[in-house]
Amino acid sequence: MKHDKKNSKIIPFPNVKERLVHKGMSALKEKKYHEALQLFSEARNYDNEESDLYLGMAICFLEIGELEQAKGICEKMLKEGRGHYFTVLQVYMTILIQLRQYEKVQETLEVVLQENKLPPESAEQFYKLLEFSRKMTEAPDIEDMIEEPLEGQFQESLFNNTEEQVKLVHTLKDRNITKFIGLLKTILQNPSGHPVVKTMILQLLAESDYGEPVSVTKFGEMITIHPNKAVQPDMMPVLKNILNVLDDTLGNENPSLYQAVEELWRRHLYVLYPFQPKFSDDQLWAAALHKVGYEMHGIDIDKDELHILYSFHDHLLEEACATIKNIEEFSYL
Repeated sequence: MKHDKKNSKIIPFPNVKERLVHKGMSALKEKKYHEALQLFSEARNYDNEESDLYLGMAICFLEIGELEQAKGICEKMLKEGRGHYFTVLQVYMTILIQLRQYEKVQETLEVVLQENKLPPESAEQFYKLLEFSRKMTEAPDIEDMIEEPLEGQFQESLFNNTEEQVKLVHTLKDRNITKFIGLLKTILQNPSGHPVVKTMILQLLAESDYGEPVSVTKFGEMITIHPNKAVQPDMMPVLKNILNVLDDTLGNENPSLYQAVEELWRRHLYVLYPFQPKFSDDQLWAAALHKVGYEMHGIDIDKDELHILYSFHDHLLEEACATIKNIEEFSYL
């Protein structure tokens, strides 16, 4: 409820609205969208004319997937002339694109262009957006595959089609993925799904700051993680630890081969993600990578040579080498 400045007996602290807006903006920058939305809503009780409030709320609604509410706020701001026109217009266009309302994008931008309102610094961006919306309006089948993702025929065709799954992930980048969460979770749980596609989906969820638990099945095992909190493959401690061991051995002996083995290990962790390697022994994995790397380049190395460089149990080395080779088969789509 808006405060009655004349009749209210409660005297608000000075600059309450400004502090709430500032906190809201800080929360927005930290991607705490629900918290920011609450702060903006509270600030609106003190001043419902502040344009930053409404733009901040529109962005929050956009980020949490409440697209229609975000759209309504932007339309109201544009109609009433609140805020910086082209900043609001840019957010509005983003919302319409995510809603796939390309005709509305085209209609709006054509009106703006007819009125010659575009400033030079924004002209190129809006012209490109207009061209894109025209293409999408003329050829809407470009996105037919994801228009109704939960329909049986679509889901069945996508469920066992790795190539289409990759296309889907690429299509969803820089989009609001809320309506596709169920489909993405289904792919993640499919025991026969390609492990690389599942890694791509998990990274898409992480980039979208998706924090709800998801279950992932790979190589006969299942794990539940929160994508936005999971450590990414290239940041896993096990990556650096094993590479440090290899750098002291293979890196000094054959730097070019070390680079190839490094990429092998990075691919291994990428395919395996979000699972960790079966063994936690850095020396063992370094020895196995050294051996497999040599074999892949047609070089023989026996266990006695490896024992000079690394400490490991022979039977575990064979298993680790087999694991690396098996995972490598899935490295390329």
